[in-house]
Amino acid sequence: MTTTTPQDDIIKFIRRKDYRFVKELGQGACGRTLLLHDDQIDEDFVCKKFTPHAEEDRAALFANFVREIKILHQVYHDNVVRVFNYYIYPEICTGFILMEFVEGTDVEDYLGESPEMANEVFLQTISGLGTC
Repeated sequence: MTTTTPQDDIIKFIRRKDYRFVKELGQGACGRTLLLHDDQIDEDFVCKKFTPHAEEDRAALFANFVREIKILHQVYHDNVVRVFNYYIYPEICTGFILMEFVEGTDVEDYLGESPEMANEVFLQTISGLGTC
C-alpha cells in the first residue's frame, strides 16, 4: 500500500508561458505596467511587474503586492479588471500580475475631456470597490 503526502498532491506545470512585450503603459512607486501579447491565443494582457523604487521598503511593499493579488482574485465586478494569473517569487522578492486588458482612455484624460462625467466615474469606482 502506498501512502501519499501533501507534496504528492502538488500539480507542477512544466511549460513556461511566454508573452511578447508590446509597450509600457505606466510606472508607479512599486512597479511598471506593461502591455503584453499572447501569440498562441492572439490576446493582449496587462502585466503589473513588481519593481519598487525604494529598495529599503522592498519586503513590506512585496507583502502588500501579495495582498493585492489575493484581493483582486476575490473581486468580480464589471468595473474591476480580472486577474488571470500571477507569478510570485518570494525568494527574490518580486512578482507579476497578469490582468485583463481593457481598451479605452486613461481616466485622467477622459475626465479632462468630459469633466461633467466626474460623478458617474466616481460612482462606478465606488461600485467596483464595494465588492472588496
